[in-house]
Amino acid sequence: MLVVIGALLSVLMAACANGTARSGSGEIVIAEKITVAGGSLPVYRFTLPEGTIFRDYTGITGQFLLDEDNYGKTARVRAYGNYPVELFLQKGNLIFIDFSSGENDKNAPYLVSNVYGSNTAIDTISSGAGPDTWFTLDFPLDGKRYQTYNPANFPNDNASGDFYFALGPGTADAGASLTYYARDIALVSADGTRKVFAQESGFEKPAFAGYTTALAQLRREQSTIVEKKAPPVEQGGPAAITVNTATRYQQVRGFGGMSNAWTSPVITENDITTMYGENGLGYNIFRIIIYHEPARWGELLAVARKAQSYGATIVASPWTPPVQLKSVNSHIGGHLQPEHYAGYAAHLRSFVRYMADNGVRIDAISFQNEPDIQVSYDSCDWTSRQMLEFVKGYGREIGDVKIIPGESFQFRRNFTDPMLNDSDALKNFDIIGGHIYGGGLLAYPLAAQKGKEVWMTEHLLNTQGNFPNDLTWRSAMTVAKEIHDCMNANFNVYLWWYLKRFYSMIGDGEYGAAEGQVLRRGYVMSHYAKYATGKQRVEAQVDGNRNVYASAYDGGGSLTLVIVNMGTDSSDAAIQLPVKVTQASAVESVESGAMRPKSVRLDSGGKTTARLTLAPQSIVSVRFE
Repeated sequence: MLVVIGALLSVLMAACANGTARSGSGEIVIAEKITVAGGSLPVYRFTLPEGTIFRDYTGITGQFLLDEDNYGKTARVRAYGNYPVELFLQKGNLIFIDFSSGENDKNAPYLVSNVYGSNTAIDTISSGAGPDTWFTLDFPLDGKRYQTYNPANFPNDNASGDFYFALGPGTADAGASLTYYARDIALVSADGTRKVFAQESGFEKPAFAGYTTALAQLRREQSTIVEKKAPPVEQGGPAAITVNTATRYQQVRGFGGMSNAWTSPVITENDITTMYGENGLGYNIFRIIIYHEPARWGELLAVARKAQSYGATIVASPWTPPVQLKSVNSHIGGHLQPEHYAGYAAHLRSFVRYMADNGVRIDAISFQNEPDIQVSYDSCDWTSRQMLEFVKGYGREIGDVKIIPGESFQFRRNFTDPMLNDSDALKNFDIIGGHIYGGGLLAYPLAAQKGKEVWMTEHLLNTQGNFPNDLTWRSAMTVAKEIHDCMNANFNVYLWWYLKRFYSMIGDGEYGAAEGQVLRRGYVMSHYAKYATGKQRVEAQVDGNRNVYASAYDGGGSLTLVIVNMGTDSSDAAIQLPVKVTQASAVESVESGAMRPKSVRLDSGGKTTARLTLAPQSIVSVRFE
């Protein structure tokens, strides 16, 4: 037995030296297991070899892995540094740099690489690697990934010795944590010929940079894990897509987004034509704000009328009831007082009537935007119980409109489940609405069981500190994958936040997005708007290339697919159809975003196989008739 243990220790010591060791069940990997929260990140020390200087290195790279539970979360990806050693203080069992103490904020001035500046799906961050699979993240050290980066805090070109950087995936939510494994963290040169591996924290204790509110959740330890070895898949290999119209899912109502509400550039009737018009982007749902001051209700009449003239569904959401009905004399926070429930219902009813009298039919109305999160702008806090009582008492008192109870900021089930499980409330609303900020992008079986549609009524992705990134094709492909995931979650509707903004569908004149210009993200959503709206989603199975995603839609005399290739290689795709077809057409968007015709080849037998080549980082829509 001692001999066996000694042999095993020898294997593990070799693994520590080389990074990995083989076992019969997979690959044993020596890595760090790290838990982060509240914006905090682990600190690494890099010691430059003698004869090298800082300018020899241009970035940091590392490999990361998350288990299935953590892979389903969202994260930011950032690098902070270089931190002077005197900033490090002992906090319990950790060495810690506190962002919130001292004369200067130690967050922004030291933030040198904002790769994903806001919470983003891990699937996007990892380029679809999947849980229990190593993926690589790169952190450029040029400061260009963060707008207010202060180069005065950075080493000079000729510096040598030790450098301290904090980096990795993290979460800004102090109430949530993210656990992952990390290995091979290294400073690298531009040409890859120089590499300096990190020495963990460089201290006797684990080190982090962040906020003290997260201290209790931060963990860091050496770990041996057995990497699950999935069957090898050629990244750019052929994709086999099988469509099965016998397996049917949700009816897709449509796509669109929000008008302006406060300070956004004003959306115009020409903008509406670009997005909703006969030869436009194909959007068909338009969301507007219900101002708490009736004097402002007329501000959005013209654009709402224009959108409805093109057949658009109009959805209206309030951010706050009138202040005189609330527990605080403010448009921010507080709650609707029970004695004013009838007054609030009358307020909403008056809005619906006003819009109708001025030529706009409100098709669906929400009772509250994001009732389950406290914010610093127009808002009102509702408990699930309060919303349940309001729906039961006044859900059908608003008018001939579809009713959406409060739109949870991340489809929190504990907010809407009680309404779905109450027979009196159930008959007083029509739609479960919600947002996917940091969570909630999951199917909602209870809603379907109770006969309610699920509408995703708001989301946005933007890169704080690196806004020009939001105009890139890579960023647009992130939206393509998100819409695909929403369709696979059986959502009936997908709505973006402001339709007109540099990070949205058409430009507003900021950060290189020309006024009224259709942006790359606008074209991406157009694929779904034109090829999925009004149809029923059916099964589409993809095999052979894990970077290719497909969703299929049936109805109106045609079968359509939207195919997303997130990979950096092209892929030959074969689509197996359940029936014989005689006509096929396709459009494709690549770097420019614009939708252009794409060749499709048909092999007809008893059924049909369609063949096409997917360009790298592309979205393709196909119609069969």
